[in-house]
Amino acid sequence: MTTRSPEQRARFVRAAASDLDIAPELAERLLFLSESARDHARYGTVDDGTVRELLTSVLDDELCQHAWWVAGAEGEDLWRFLLRSARPPLDVGPAVLLSVALARRGAADEALEVVGAAMRPGEFRRSALELLADLAEDAGRPELAWAQVERLGLAEQGAEWSALRCVLGCSQRRQCERSQLTGVMHARWLRERLSRWARRPWSGGALEPGEPQRTDGGVEPWRAAIADYIAVRKAVLPVGERQLLVQWTRSRRRRVTVMERSPWEGVVLDDAGNCRVIGWETTGSSSVAVGSELSCWVLPTLVPAEHLLVRWMVPTPC
Repeated sequence: MTTRSPEQRARFVRAAASDLDIAPELAERLLFLSESARDHARYGTVDDGTVRELLTSVLDDELCQHAWWVAGAEGEDLWRFLLRSARPPLDVGPAVLLSVALARRGAADEALEVVGAAMRPGEFRRSALELLADLAEDAGRPELAWAQVERLGLAEQGAEWSALRCVLGCSQRRQCERSQLTGVMHARWLRERLSRWARRPWSGGALEPGEPQRTDGGVEPWRAAIADYIAVRKAVLPVGERQLLVQWTRSRRRRVTVMERSPWEGVVLDDAGNCRVIGWETTGSSSVAVGSELSCWVLPTLVPAEHLLVRWMVPTPC
């Protein structure tokens, strides 16, 4: 990589501060990570003083929360070198940076192993816990993901992890209406993960709710999002989920008539004359009256007789 001029360094700091909405001082520290990565790529090594400064820098979790801005594009060899050089607890920061780099290029299995090995009892680094939770979910390890959610103190807060809660609890005991249809419950979980991936800054996803469909013959944004998600998580996604996601990319919007409804389930008649047992995306979706016509997607699930009805295919915030 070429050496940055003073003007280019200044431009890097301005761009990082603006894009990430952070203080210039933190942007300067990101510049230090980037410059060190470039030096390591150029010379194959960095001096001991720089190694010590890097390891001290990434003890700061605020820096690690934003370091994906650098780690996702450069420095994988340096982060791997730092991880080998670090003793606990200095290894958590390099593990986060390396895991981001690995996950961004599709090596999610190695990323999960790296960040998981750095998280020990009593170790609390939000950047690492969030990354581990996301990777564990996509690898079909909900128990490991939920353990991180609990450590983050988010188990009883908000709706972001509600589908994961169903996978672990209600789905096995069938104690709530939300999880009576197991195929639908799993499809909600998969779509929630896709949505979260699209919103996480280190994932590479960048979709906005309600983004208009393309009419120029290009790939619609939601189809591209699913294809990208499969590409970066293919190393850990179960085969059945990969196949299901491919089916979703082939789905098209349909007009359906609501024949029956309850808070989480219903029956719709589609424009091809087929009656489908569906699960609603949210309880709010089920407020439509029987006889209403909807324009929506009726997505297949891993249970052939069950479908998930969604109004928008583009992943949206919870």
